[in-house]
Amino acid sequence: MILYGQFFTRVPIPIPIDKPQEKFNQGIQYLTLFGLLLGAIEALCFYGLSFLFPTWLCWIFLLVIDGMITGGFHLDALADTADGLFSSRDKDKMYQIMKDSRLGTMGALALIYYYVLMIGTTFYVSSHLSLWTNVFLAAITIMNTKTGVALVFLRITNSQKEKGLLKSWGQIEPWRAIISQVVSIIVIFLGVGYRGLIAYLAAALFVLVYKKWINHQLGGFTGDTLGAYASICQVVFLIVFAAVVKL
Repeated sequence: MILYGQFFTRVPIPIPIDKPQEKFNQGIQYLTLFGLLLGAIEALCFYGLSFLFPTWLCWIFLLVIDGMITGGFHLDALADTADGLFSSRDKDKMYQIMKDSRLGTMGALALIYYYVLMIGTTFYVSSHLSLWTNVFLAAITIMNTKTGVALVFLRITNSQKEKGLLKSWGQIEPWRAIISQVVSIIVIFLGVGYRGLIAYLAAALFVLVYKKWINHQLGGFTGDTLGAYASICQVVFLIVFAAVVKL
């Protein structure tokens, strides 16, 4: 948990970890638990803000709070992935573009689409759910970034250009990622019921399409394409959840 806090957030945790690469891979089964802990903290802020602001505005504050805590870690990956994969270049050039720290047009559009879809779906569901269901959904929404990462870890293929921690991800045992998904399923069902399970299933199926596309484009996953699905998972989940709420 400490290692994931150091890796995925900007919270200063000055505790040295021996063999971080090995422990990161061996702790994947706890990844969604870490996401739930992070989500619970942010959902508590959501609940506190609900005494001052309407629920739909609390959702916007949630996105701001998450950005402050994580430093937009996964959103940076989303933007880099969009810049590279939609550049219409060859594989090597796409990889170089993703490593470029500058924000391109497609990356900017990806971030705009992300926030439009997140704000739009949460604005809709906020008026159709009780306050407590909104609070639970807020925690699950944050947790889903780690749910998405763990979904990709199920039989991940790494790009040959990746090294170190990224290269070792291909050695992660599938059962660890499966346990992580079981935790997500239980939390989602207890928090928002069957509608959440339908939305989770959509995100779990969409990752198959995403994996096939990434493997075709790059020959395997990079850190950016992995992190991008954390944000994509959030969006897919909320879009389907909103659709089920409307039915």
